[in-house]
Formats: sequence, C-alpha cells, structure tokens
Amino acid sequence: MEKGVCTKRRIVYGVVTVSKKRQIVIPVDARRDLNIKAGDKLIVLKRKDDAGLTLIKLDKMDELMFIIQEDEDFFNKLRKGDKVG
Repeated sequence: MEKGVCTKRRIVYGVVTVSKKRQIVIPVDARRDLNIKAGDKLIVLKRKDDAGLTLIKLDKMDELMFIIQEDEDFFNKLRKGDKVG
C-alpha cells in the first residue's frame, strides 16, 4: 500500500474557496466519482448543526423520496410524534 493513500471510500475531496460571486467549484475527483455532469441538478441542504452544507443529486433524492413514500413505519412514527431520524 502506498504511504498516505486511503484505501477506504473517499469522503474528503479537498478544500474549496468561495469566490467573490459567492460560488464554489466542486473538485474534479468528486465530480468524477459521483458522476456529476454539467446541467445536473443538486439539492443544497443546510446541516442541522450549522456546520455547513450537503449536496445531493436530484435523481438520488427522488429515489429517497420514493423509499420514504412507501415506508409505513416512517409515517406511523410521524403520526405518533416519534422521532424519525
């Protein structure tokens, strides 16, 4: 194994800087690994702890919403007022 190379699934892709226009560039390795292409839609979520943002591809969010839609336990917990997360 090469020194300094993580063999686990990559979760950190580097550091980005917010431009004067308040924009960031998604690192090329992240775009490649996640198959993010020009024109793709990403949902931007604020973390509950205000630590930052999470980006989710819209098509993946559609899949998640379908799973939630079909999950009776999820809705039963909502009806009862139980925590779902």
